[in-house]
Amino acid sequence: MNPRLSANTKMPIDVLHNNFRVICLFALWFALNILYNVTNKWALEDVREKVIEAASQQNDFEVSYLSSSLPITIGCIQFGIGSAYACFLWLLRIRPVPHADELSRGMTVVKRNCIGLVRMIRSAQLTESFRIAIVSPRERSNIPSPATLRDTSKIAVYHTFGQLCTIMSLSTNSISFAHVIKAMEPLFSAVASWLVLGQVMNIRVYMSLLPVVFGVALACAGAKEFSWVSFWSGMGSNAFFAMRGVVSKTVMEKSVSQRARIINDTDVDQRERGYLHGSQMSPANLFAAVTCVSFLLSIPLALISEGSILKMLANQSAEKEGQDMSRTLAYILSSGAFHYLNNEVMYVTLSKVHPITLAVGNTAKRVFIIVAGIMVFSTPVTVETAIGATIGIGGVFVYSLMKQWYDNSGQHSTNEATEEDVQTTELAHTH
Repeated sequence: MNPRLSANTKMPIDVLHNNFRVICLFALWFALNILYNVTNKWALEDVREKVIEAASQQNDFEVSYLSSSLPITIGCIQFGIGSAYACFLWLLRIRPVPHADELSRGMTVVKRNCIGLVRMIRSAQLTESFRIAIVSPRERSNIPSPATLRDTSKIAVYHTFGQLCTIMSLSTNSISFAHVIKAMEPLFSAVASWLVLGQVMNIRVYMSLLPVVFGVALACAGAKEFSWVSFWSGMGSNAFFAMRGVVSKTVMEKSVSQRARIINDTDVDQRERGYLHGSQMSPANLFAAVTCVSFLLSIPLALISEGSILKMLANQSAEKEGQDMSRTLAYILSSGAFHYLNNEVMYVTLSKVHPITLAVGNTAKRVFIIVAGIMVFSTPVTVETAIGATIGIGGVFVYSLMKQWYDNSGQHSTNEATEEDVQTTELAHTH
């Protein structure tokens, strides 16, 4: 049998199989995004209905329309669900623990030298020789990086406020309105890249943002149910997520360069034994670490902003039989699970496609979410809003293509651009 003929007949089958997998992953990614937005909106509406009913039974208790849906509390719970999922993967060693160098070293010190560690911390005499002596060769191959921890916390701050602003925007208006506003994020990203990183793009790329601004403005002007709270919350979400994308890109670039340096300085035998496996901060692991920090940050925010409402609901439940919250809790828990799982699927999907396919996928995702929101909640849409949304989302697609074109022209080959862009920009699309 001719080996060339066998290879030629096998290649189309492999290509078809890979394309089918990518299509299925995109479909699952879109479905999880739609399910998250729909269940999140259901949760917000259910909570608002129950809070208003409970507040009406209190003589002197007033609650605003925004806080009545408890958006900060719901966001906190969703962060908690994502954190629990990430910790589950880390505990079962399904995924390497991020910052494993710091964590494994700390755990080794605590386990082997608990008494001596306490004494040396008190006397501030933790010397380098002691630290090297107690750490095994596996942990010694990793270099602690406090700067990476600081960068991760910085990303978490932007991620926390960006996600909470998104939920506030959804709580005060329709899904379609909120996502039309969020189509403005590329403009904020361009400004943030210029201010923070000093990156100046081609003038044609900036010009491609004009249809986005015009389309969003037209959609907002024609909206039947316009809300300034939803508008400014959406704009705040765009600003925070743009900063998150810029900072996460710098962190991932640092991780890539540091990993390359460590691999070059480490022998092949260590790499084969997996000593460097835990030192890699992949985009999925970075998002997991950011989610855990965001959960911790959102707890005090929820207690400060909505603690009085939570206390009122708790007091009513203690005094008499409270309202049936089973359906509401199901919406909240499922929305948190869908939100995190859609990001997990996204990392698998985007690692297999070109950045141009990524641009098409993000544009299509936004369209599917808007259409699903209109159909599920029977949202009234004017002609101006429909035209504006189409222009705005289409403008985002054109901007993504032009930015990719000018980023790659004369700098990278197609394969190199794909690997770098996917790795350093995945976190920017996790919402």
